[in-house]
Amino acid sequence: MSEAGLPHYFLYGEPEETVRPDFVHVESLEHRSMPGDWTIRPHMHGDLNHIILIADGGGDIRYEAETIPFEAPRLLVVPARIAHGFDWHRESRGLVLTIADVHLSQLVQHHPDLGQLFDRPRCLPLGTADCRQIAATMQALIGELSWIGLGQAAAVEAALLGIFVSASRALERSGAASSREPRKPDLVARYHELLEQRFRLRESIDIYARTLGVSPTTLREACAVIGQSPTRIRDHRTILEAQRLLAYSALTVAEIGEAVGFEDPAYFSRFFSRKCGQPPNAWRETVKLSSPHTQSLE
Repeated sequence: MSEAGLPHYFLYGEPEETVRPDFVHVESLEHRSMPGDWTIRPHMHGDLNHIILIADGGGDIRYEAETIPFEAPRLLVVPARIAHGFDWHRESRGLVLTIADVHLSQLVQHHPDLGQLFDRPRCLPLGTADCRQIAATMQALIGELSWIGLGQAAAVEAALLGIFVSASRALERSGAASSREPRKPDLVARYHELLEQRFRLRESIDIYARTLGVSPTTLREACAVIGQSPTRIRDHRTILEAQRLLAYSALTVAEIGEAVGFEDPAYFSRFFSRKCGQPPNAWRETVKLSSPHTQSLE
């Protein structure tokens, strides 16, 4: 199967859907691995990042075209839009943390020294004490995600930051250990960086390509390696920002449309409905009826 033909999932095995900007989820490694005979076939997620703690066992991880063997204790970091798959040793144990791109970006904006953890795939060795600490924090996060109560958002953020700090320190200690790991395609990474600065302008792909110093065809070919088009990546970022504003602001639909680059409110509503399956106001009401901050499948 070509990289462009890789399946895209929400969580592995679940149909792809638009990710809530505040999505956080933790589950056991065994939950999805055992039903597939300890194999997770290569796939990718458009807007989700993983931190995977391997407490016992091991296996092989495929990052893009490279396969890396590992043994516990180990921490795997899988940024969004990276093709990945696993062959686990039987009875491996661990925990899988998943966080939406928008939520992660917001945390990194406030703590930029943690951002390097997600700039490429990682396969980090852990000491026993670090493994226990990260496992305890992930278990605490599962508890916070299982209910709605006073201070939940703060507790979830504190747990996430604790995990990121522990992982970043493990990265720092690993030194040259990351030299075997593949980098994101440079052009696609630069495109994502440019989008963060300019997606509200609703510029054409030709303008993005010219700004990046390449042809539109070259940009399309680079994005095709991760199974997406430049237009789809741009529109996904627009939708995620619109959802964040619908969920966490009192702005009108027209104001939100203008904030993400649409002068015509009706055109924005049609665009949002086509991408999300319901109009902006209906989506906002649906969010109000569900958990106000996070989701968990535990």
